[in-house]
Amino acid sequence: MGPLGTSDPVQIGHYRMLTELGRGGMGRVLLGSGPDGRLVAVKLVHEQFVDHDGFRARFRREVRASRKVAGAYTAAVIEADTEAPEPWLASVYVPGPPLREVVATAGTLAAEPALRLAAGLAAALIEVHRAGLVHRDLKPSNVLLTDDGLRVIDFGIARAAEIEDGTQVTRTGALVGTPGFMSPEQALGRDLTTASDVFSLGSVVVYACTGQGPFHGGSTPRTLHNVIHADPVIGTLPDRLRDVVPACLAKDPAARPKPEQLLEAIGEVAPSARPWPPAVHELIARQDAEVARLLRGPEHPTPHDAPEVNAPTVLEPGGSAGAAPAVPDRRRVLLLAGGGALLGLTALAGTAAWALRDDAPPASGRGRASGGKAAGRPLAALTGHAGSVHHAEFSPDGNLLVTAGEDGTVRLWDVAARRISGEPLKVADESVRKAAFDRVGKLLATAAIGGAVQLWDVQTRRQVGETLGVRFFDFSDRPGPVSDVAFSPDGNTLAAAGTKKVQLWDADSRKPTGELEFDGINLMTQLSFSGDGRLLAIPDDQLIRLWDVGSRKPVGQSLLGHTAKIGKSVMSPDGRTLATGAWDMTLRLWDVQRGAPIGQPLRGHSHTIQGLAFSQDGRFLASASHDATARLWDVAARKPVGQPIRPQAKTVTAVAFSPDGGTLAVAGDKTVWLWDVADRTRT
Repeated sequence: MGPLGTSDPVQIGHYRMLTELGRGGMGRVLLGSGPDGRLVAVKLVHEQFVDHDGFRARFRREVRASRKVAGAYTAAVIEADTEAPEPWLASVYVPGPPLREVVATAGTLAAEPALRLAAGLAAALIEVHRAGLVHRDLKPSNVLLTDDGLRVIDFGIARAAEIEDGTQVTRTGALVGTPGFMSPEQALGRDLTTASDVFSLGSVVVYACTGQGPFHGGSTPRTLHNVIHADPVIGTLPDRLRDVVPACLAKDPAARPKPEQLLEAIGEVAPSARPWPPAVHELIARQDAEVARLLRGPEHPTPHDAPEVNAPTVLEPGGSAGAAPAVPDRRRVLLLAGGGALLGLTALAGTAAWALRDDAPPASGRGRASGGKAAGRPLAALTGHAGSVHHAEFSPDGNLLVTAGEDGTVRLWDVAARRISGEPLKVADESVRKAAFDRVGKLLATAAIGGAVQLWDVQTRRQVGETLGVRFFDFSDRPGPVSDVAFSPDGNTLAAAGTKKVQLWDADSRKPTGELEFDGINLMTQLSFSGDGRLLAIPDDQLIRLWDVGSRKPVGQSLLGHTAKIGKSVMSPDGRTLATGAWDMTLRLWDVQRGAPIGQPLRGHSHTIQGLAFSQDGRFLASASHDATARLWDVAARKPVGQPIRPQAKTVTAVAFSPDGGTLAVAGDKTVWLWDVADRTRT
């Protein structure tokens, strides 16, 4: 689960939005609460589909059909607005991890749970097909394992993204469906029948039993080729599935069994009050606990524990100074009555609820700090961005601070004067996720969510060379969204992360030098170079994969330890230690050379981790969280240093150390604070 951004909707239809559950090829899913307190999953459709001719008519048709599906194996659609500027539909919220997360975290399924999965999928398809629908995108992330069995989600809606001739490629070049689990006829853009879902069922069962799809090829083109032409690689399957699964994977749709025949072939599955392995039920319990925590809201210190904070100087873009705005009284709690209970939704439902949160205003007495160190004080608050600040970074000489914002601008700040330096760079109409200096501070690379990588001369503030991009798919010239861009420490390589790949360029010539391909269709991740520039650490959901930049091949085993999606990662300046922060509210340190965790997870934040930064000497780590705090950590001792830093913000999105380690930039809503931490980092 991830936090809502400042631009996210607070209310959709009758439902108040609480948090983000996930993203996919068709859109994103938010957790909402109805007037009666019932939790719902609200799917918002991507704008790229809305603009296409005929989409709304197809969407209306599929929503009507989806409402006919109701049973023990699906999540019922309960409401929709097909005419909204951003169309949406709401379905019953189902607590349970997706199969993809289960396999990545708890491992593959043994014989009995694998039979239960196959039988449950067949039963779910019977319900979907009885309503006159073809699922079209049955895959591990669309199968939720629950305390009482399983649920199949997102049935039928993918059809609305087809163009009129029935092909599966949208105007952006994005496939409707997932390459490793789609049928040959779907990959070829032919008409689909219910037999296509049976093919996907077979692929999902193989994945659950082996950890890899039967047509995995290492890249999307190779995987699609395997789906159409190659024999499946099914590995070791339970006895009762050895004949069933190959029949599902027949190239000829007419040769595949019907779901009813699958149930008969699988045979009776023993009843069980706990249908899955203990590790899966533990994941379900963790998810329930996370939802309960979200409904309670983050915990905050009592006034006598709050640190003393001096009012900072507020600097507008022009450099004029004034007193910091007074902190409003935010000690109210929003309560929602429903189902005979009162649910505390403090700091939960987007910006409206955050406005009611206790932001821990300055107390009159000095707080007691861990280790005898106070929380420090803000030196200045730099304002000017019109939206959240996604990234902050000091130049190598420490004279400039660069910030990248949701408003599509990048701003350079004079650190000594504590004011903006020059005019803002209007990089994009949409959000800019990253702005990174090269190793000498002469060039600035920016990454925009709209699909652009640009280089800028820091002195002249002009773009250098042509705009670069990361293709959405190998057969599309259209660039996709870019979530991160980074220079290697040796200055030789420029890397950018797209939706399903990482593109590499020669930093001097800007010529492409290679790509790192992923199985995921919606990657959107972070990049961390090792100190020598030879390795890249790249989060992929709950895993960290290490890649050799020269050979463009994975190195060693994936790093697995988090129990939720990894949102941020950063390598120490010497490249020996990797730090990761995840939606499970923990930080982890990793020994890069050994590919192993260092100690136990670091805990202290009460919400998702949004930013990480090492000090230049690698002794300290700073973390930023949606709980509106930043924290400092002693890397060697793996302990927090002093009290949390609490700027007057609704959320903290990014952190950055100055080269000398004495100043910490703390970014939040439209503002970046410069915080004096010298007393904690120079001891």
